[in-house]
Amino acid sequence: MHIYFNVNQYTNMISLLRSLLLAISGFCLFVHPIQSQSLQHVNLVDPFWGVEGGNVFPGACLPFSMMRVGPDAEFPTPTSGYSSTKPIVGFSHTHLSGTGGGGRYGNILLTPTVGSLLLENRPSLARANEYAKPGYYSTTLQRKDGDVHAELTSTHKTALHKYQFYTWNKNQDSLIANVLIDVSHMISRNPKDNVVDGSITILSPTKAEGWGKFKGGWGGELPYQIFFSLLVDKPTFSSGTWTKFGAAIDSTSSSVSGKGVGGFFRFKLAQKEEVKVKVAISYLSTAQAETNLNQEMKDWDFEKVRNQAAAVWAERLGKIQVKGGSPELQSMFYSALYHTMIMPTDVTGENPKWESKEPHFWEHYCIWDVFRCLMPLHTLIYPEQQRRIIRGLLDIYKNKGWLPDAWVAGDYADIQGGTNADVVLADALVKNLGGFDKNLAFEAMLKNADGTSWNYKRVGRNAYYQKLGYCPENVVCGTSMTLEYSYNDFCMAQAAKILGKNNVAKSYLDKSLNYRKLFNPEVGFFWSKDSLGKWKENFTPKFTRPDHWNGPHFYEGNAYHYAAYAPHDMRGLINLYGQKQFEILLDSIFKYEKVDVGNEPSFLTPYAYHWLGRPDKSAGAVRGLLKKDFKPGRRGLPGQDDSGALSSWYIWGMLGLYPVAGQDFYLLCSPSFKEASLSLENGKAFTMQATNPSAANIYVQSATLNGQAFTKSWISHAEISRGGTLKLVMGSKPSAFGKNSFPPSLTN
Repeated sequence: MHIYFNVNQYTNMISLLRSLLLAISGFCLFVHPIQSQSLQHVNLVDPFWGVEGGNVFPGACLPFSMMRVGPDAEFPTPTSGYSSTKPIVGFSHTHLSGTGGGGRYGNILLTPTVGSLLLENRPSLARANEYAKPGYYSTTLQRKDGDVHAELTSTHKTALHKYQFYTWNKNQDSLIANVLIDVSHMISRNPKDNVVDGSITILSPTKAEGWGKFKGGWGGELPYQIFFSLLVDKPTFSSGTWTKFGAAIDSTSSSVSGKGVGGFFRFKLAQKEEVKVKVAISYLSTAQAETNLNQEMKDWDFEKVRNQAAAVWAERLGKIQVKGGSPELQSMFYSALYHTMIMPTDVTGENPKWESKEPHFWEHYCIWDVFRCLMPLHTLIYPEQQRRIIRGLLDIYKNKGWLPDAWVAGDYADIQGGTNADVVLADALVKNLGGFDKNLAFEAMLKNADGTSWNYKRVGRNAYYQKLGYCPENVVCGTSMTLEYSYNDFCMAQAAKILGKNNVAKSYLDKSLNYRKLFNPEVGFFWSKDSLGKWKENFTPKFTRPDHWNGPHFYEGNAYHYAAYAPHDMRGLINLYGQKQFEILLDSIFKYEKVDVGNEPSFLTPYAYHWLGRPDKSAGAVRGLLKKDFKPGRRGLPGQDDSGALSSWYIWGMLGLYPVAGQDFYLLCSPSFKEASLSLENGKAFTMQATNPSAANIYVQSATLNGQAFTKSWISHAEISRGGTLKLVMGSKPSAFGKNSFPPSLTN
């Protein structure tokens, strides 16, 4: 840890005084929202919501953009590169959001400093007045030689930095300001080991270009290469390069290559004078990076770029309009909606692996995280985006041979759970999303189901499941894998039925009941057996190893978390337990907090009461989790946000709807807002109105859809797509609503 991070009482007092003076003197710009009624939802977003623990990225970006420019804290950091307390070493241009595992990206790091060029002085002594809104980030970096107020904004492939330099010496009229460029920086557990190569060339007193090649971190094993083009808005008096991690910068060479390389620009400035820096990235070449810069960042008008970014976010966030609820709840809601659009990364036209006119996305991190809640949300309110995602997945299949679950930096990464793209494709087919090749989708799903995988941890399925109908105990996470493969089979059956392949549909409907093979009636849970069908001894519903994501029998969960996982056959699952026993099990799960809504296997569990005819109990469970596990502030999420997956669960819970991904219906639950209106692609709106919603009035008493009595505890996608108004009368006590109308299930 840098010596300046362990500050003493004196330094803390100085930092506090600086912050006070900074605010009074007006150095900290744009600490207030942009004043515009059309940007009301942008102003409600708190990009810092969930940064600690949720690993959310707080910097500047556009929806799904290549450019995600933001602060990187001193090593080690979460995968977002951010920490609320550690010194900031600079601002890099590529980031993840909400992920776990080994970090990636954090490429092309810029560090503005005052005075000396020592790399060891890069970490800030402290920071002040940190502020962010969608498309914008700012903070003041404080160091003993001088402070820098930094502001960042971006377009899809470019970033614009604005740095204001000053010291606290009243007798000093001018200063030396620096912009350091670290080509070799990355967010990783082993950053120095994961740099393969790099290069930087200072082309003029105002221009530089270069590239870096990196490997490692969670995901694919192939190295990726990123190129950049950079301009500053005023000439330097000195520039050069450097070649060693942590070394003094004393080279005036205009070009350098290798590991641990970087460059610098130096300026002679008056106090409070600004320097702006444009940076563009590309995954193809430095020439393409320069083209991106010229196309997307034509001038130096920072406010113009910031306002354009805000306008893009305003349009996206405005797809859902909510009324009622506290300002705090509204802020959390729109912050969550914002989170769902940070990843994956749209690299269309920048795919270095093959030429294609189809959309292409990196950082599917992973589909297992987002197929349940996030992708169904996008299908409903951002359908064109979801079509592009699906076309990109199918293009990977055409060019690489298999659908991915995780696709990171142009390479397959580890599958989590089953063949999860099957659920995504089935969801699109049953909801008639359109805009992609249905026959190609069926072909890709069929290969997942029947093809011989070269590595089932990366593509396709485990051969044991294809042979036995279940994965035995020697397969890591084989029990949960079996449950998920069974649901993938159901999704395969739906695709076959839609395409008129009825014999295939019948075959896969039968296979979708394979989950029953691992239900052990003696212990009342799913469990593991060997390849001969003998149950493994010493059953326990608890975790049995500290790295629980590695099983041994359940992926990122235990027997409690997967107890209610048969989304296609919930009534059949209940029959395995016995109806009363299943209700007792669910009650005990919530009473003794055996559910973990901070992780995906538990997402469906609180809604399982619907299939018992007890949507009132679902309402109680969901409302309890929303209140207990989601809070305002930097630690407001109960787990890693996983590319917005956790945030999307929160959105559905607040709306009072829940999608059963891969099927064409939504469960009705308990709205937290007086009104929520969803803008649909056909120009219509679907509006949910709740009478008297409150912390006490969480139970639906009665409902009408477009003025007609509505008695189901679920609503179809077609009913929502036609638009209209669903009115729910809420009350403080359970009612008979939905008790005689079970949601769809393969068997009853």
